[in-house]
Amino acid sequence: METIGLLKKSLSIIRCISCELSCQLYPDRALRVQYCNDSEFAIWPDDNHFLKKGVIEKLLFESKNCLSRGFIFVDFSFPYLRLFSDSQWIERLADCGMYIVLLSDRSLAPLANYWLVHESHIRGVIYADDEEQVQKQKIQRLFTGRFANDKDGRSLNHTEFILLKRFISGAGIQQIIESENIDVKKVYAHKLRLENKLGHSIHKIISNIL
Repeated sequence: METIGLLKKSLSIIRCISCELSCQLYPDRALRVQYCNDSEFAIWPDDNHFLKKGVIEKLLFESKNCLSRGFIFVDFSFPYLRLFSDSQWIERLADCGMYIVLLSDRSLAPLANYWLVHESHIRGVIYADDEEQVQKQKIQRLFTGRFANDKDGRSLNHTEFILLKRFISGAGIQQIIESENIDVKKVYAHKLRLENKLGHSIHKIISNIL
């Protein structure tokens, strides 16, 4: 229960990581933010301290944001898969008025690419196995108003995304067939492709996020 409480807290508040003051950006914007000369950056969810340290030291300190708008870097990793199977997380982050960048596990890259294609608020995906030079090039593009990468990576299609969402919600094959009006053979075919893209069986995926 303590872990769940910490997770909910990390999801509800977004703070700037540009300096040691850690001003709150969401849901209530700190007054001093409007007088700050530093660009706004945030990590969300922000309970991964190693990721936060890496983003600050490897990316932000070595690049200058030329835009007036800040960036929120999303820890798009397997522990948060349940969160990323629904569009509410994007709607919440969009309210912050910041550009969204996904820092993706390789296993979740097809899902990250799905969101990159379907959501204009997302400006790019930085993959965990990108070489350091590639990461820096993506950051430079972002900080000069461009997209970090092309929208042509391996991606889930819409049916695969719907299946993933339904499986995570606890639905079984028969329930999906009835609710989505999909032929049983097509459900199993899409399920197999979904598992191949994510690199895990649905059973293992569900077991790891419970």
